[in-house]
Amino acid sequence: MKSSSITFYLWLSHCRCLICLIPILFTLACNQVLAQIVISDTEFLDSDRPEAWAMNYFTSVTLLSGLSVPHSRAVGSIELGAELDWVPQLSRAQRQVGFNGVKEEDLNKAPIFGRPRFTFGLPGRFALTLSYVPPIRIFGVKPNLLAFALERPLYERDRWIIGLRLYGQVGHVEGAFTCSGDVVEFPPGSAENLFGCEQKSADKARQRYAGIELSGAYRIEQLRGLTPYIAIAGNFLDTQVRVNAQTFGVLNRNRIQAETWTFSASAGVIYPLTNKIKLSVGMFYSPLGVIRPPATSSQNDPLINVRALLTYQLK
Repeated sequence: MKSSSITFYLWLSHCRCLICLIPILFTLACNQVLAQIVISDTEFLDSDRPEAWAMNYFTSVTLLSGLSVPHSRAVGSIELGAELDWVPQLSRAQRQVGFNGVKEEDLNKAPIFGRPRFTFGLPGRFALTLSYVPPIRIFGVKPNLLAFALERPLYERDRWIIGLRLYGQVGHVEGAFTCSGDVVEFPPGSAENLFGCEQKSADKARQRYAGIELSGAYRIEQLRGLTPYIAIAGNFLDTQVRVNAQTFGVLNRNRIQAETWTFSASAGVIYPLTNKIKLSVGMFYSPLGVIRPPATSSQNDPLINVRALLTYQLK
């Protein structure tokens, strides 16, 4: 009988311990749930919102502009090219784009943008250009961009040439745009980390577009074939940024998206270094509208950069 009583009291004591642990376990479970809170929403922006301007700016850097004029090619011909573009660094005011111009984002990543080009001669005086930037991290960003163009000369006579190009791109660029490594070194909520970044973000910026370009050139034989060219283009930009950031214990997976029509113009020169090698250097300009609070009207903050293309006629 005494043994049964002892067993009963031990069992009752264990029950009391479990009952005491329930509030603690409940609190820990609640904290764990709170740590797993995820917010995921999509906001469609006007094309002149600061966030949309930034997306349009960097997508315009990747526009597959001609840097030359379409010309007749032999069917089956192959031309290899290497493109290098200057990416202008943004001022602090230009980087104030988050939350409609309130938050400064880490946008000055890569100072240059480079990609290969492969152009194939097709029947009917058409030519197809393909370009792919593989997902290799450099300058703190990891691109994955496929661009393509179909072109054809419209007029070729003596030294004059006029051509038309249709081009597009699909893909994205990943990087820590909203929560950079410099910011997460400071405590969340501090003056240096006001928006509560707890670790580097892994944001993904979609850069899709379609465009049409009309270009013309004149070959100057007296200058060893130096060929000045000009081009104008219309572009449709389909941009999106998907945030992937841990802030104040909440996983932010919000998306911002914008669709914008833009105009661009370029001018430059093409110089044949040898019979098979050509160098093209040009200036690119694309006006981009933006409303930066407290302003209430749209202002032009354009992309202006220099681009270069070196090509080799393989066959």
